[in-house]
Parts: sequence; structure tokens; C-alpha cells
Amino acid sequence: MQEQRIEKARPASYRLRSISNEWIIALVFLLPGLLHFLIFKYYPVAYSFLLSLHRGRLLDPFDRFVGAYHYQFLLRDSYFWQGVTNAFLYAIARVPIGAAIALALALLLSQHYPGRLFFRVAWYVPVVISSVAQIQIFIWLYNPEYGVLNYILRSLGFSPLLWVAHPTTALLSLILLGLWAATPFMTVIYMAALGSIPEDYYEAAKIDGADAWQRFWRITLPLLMPTTFFVMITQTIQCLTLFEPIYLMTGGGPMGSTTMPGYQIYEAAFEFNLWGRASALAVIFFFIVLTFTLIQYKFTPESYTD
Repeated sequence: MQEQRIEKARPASYRLRSISNEWIIALVFLLPGLLHFLIFKYYPVAYSFLLSLHRGRLLDPFDRFVGAYHYQFLLRDSYFWQGVTNAFLYAIARVPIGAAIALALALLLSQHYPGRLFFRVAWYVPVVISSVAQIQIFIWLYNPEYGVLNYILRSLGFSPLLWVAHPTTALLSLILLGLWAATPFMTVIYMAALGSIPEDYYEAAKIDGADAWQRFWRITLPLLMPTTFFVMITQTIQCLTLFEPIYLMTGGGPMGSTTMPGYQIYEAAFEFNLWGRASALAVIFFFIVLTFTLIQYKFTPESYTD
């Protein structure tokens, strides 16, 4: 009570000065983070949007203002839409299959049996290997002459495949690489979610006579839905922005069968020196990914996103 009376007795100018000092101190602590966002996040986005409205060269990217020309060109360009189609086909194939495999492996690796730790570590190895090393491994596996996969096909009596060198199998090759590289990470996410489910639920279900499938369908799967939503969103964004495997393994070919917007942005900027078109590509694809993410979020029950 005495402190409150002292605070009321102080003049208003003192209280205003105290509030101002608090704001200044807060701003000083927030300034590094704000500068980081301004310099490395918002400024590049604004700069890229301005570039998309101009046509120029490397040393003079703002040489001539062309307005929406790049956007009109890209929206009529079949090569751009081929890249968008490939990106969504890749995501539609890789994300659900990868999530299903990851959930099955998480259930298996969460069981108690001898050697469980070894299998957990062995399955997580692809995550700690650099993406370039992963791609080089699969380039060797896909080699049409001495690759392991074609050796297995020949041993089983099938004809060898060209894998990344043929339009019908090139995108499939990228999907297999993506599954091998991303599934261990999703498995770890699912294992962490499985560990957070109380054992009491399963014990009560067993007492009620529920078998293993009923416990999975009625307890495990519903309680894992928030995790599944997280996996779907993050993996979809990762798939739609794919670049390294395309650059190192296929170069967008053959016949554009593996080109995607992330690689097209690189092509336009660093191979053809079309900085305005590359920036317009980035802007358009940003809104495509944002729209797709919002649609996923919209059709997900609110209880899974709380």
C-alpha cells in the first residue's frame, strides 16, 4: 500500500520518463533481431520485387522499367508451368509416401527389442550426411552400366533402366532420393510424438478389449494428427523449393521432365543473366507456395493446429 501511495505521489513527468526508458531499453535489446530481419529478410524481398519490374544486366539490373512484362511472359510460358507441375507431382508423391513410411518406422523403432538403439542410429544416418554426398551416392546407384539398382534388375530378369537419363523415370529417381533423405527426419518427429502419448490410454484400451489395430486407429493416429500436419506442411514446402538434386543430378532434364521453379530461378539468373525474370519467378512461386500452404492450413481441423 505504501509503495502504491509513493507511486501515485510521483509526478506524471517522472512516470512518463520511466516508461520511455523502458521502451528504449527494450528497443536496444530488440535492435539486433530487428536489423537481422530488415537486412536479411525484408530488404531482399523488396529488392527482388523491384528487380522483377525491371530489365537489366548484372552491373545495371535496373536499366529499364518494364512493369508487369516479366509476369505476363511467365504466366504464358509453358516451360514455367511444366516446372510448377513437376514440383507438385514431386510433392504429391513424396510427402504422403514419406509420411506413411516414417510413421511405420517410428512405430517399429519405438518398440522394445534387442539392438533397438543400433537401428535408430543407422536409420538416422542419411540426415547427418551432406546433401551433396547423398546425391553422389544416388548418381552411382542410378548409373545405367554399373549401378547397383540396374544390377539388381538384371539379376531379377528385368531390363535395366536409364533412371535420370530418361523422361519417364527421371522424376521418379528424384522422388526415391527424396524419400531416402527426408524419411529419417520425419521418423524422428513421429517417434518424439509417440513418446508423448500417455501409456494409460493404451492400458485402458487393452482392458476394454481393444486389439493392436484398434489401439492404433482409435488412439495413436488421432493423437498424432498435429504432428502429421506439421510434417505435411514443412515437407511440402521443402519439396516445392527443391534445387540441389536437380542441379547436381539432372540439370532440369531430360526434356524438362525434372525442371522445377527453384531450378528455373537459378537458370534465369545465373545462366541467362535475366535478373528481372528470375525475380518475377521467385515472386510468383512465393505466392503459389503461400497459397498452397494456406489451403492445407484451411482444410486442417482447428484442433490440430492449436
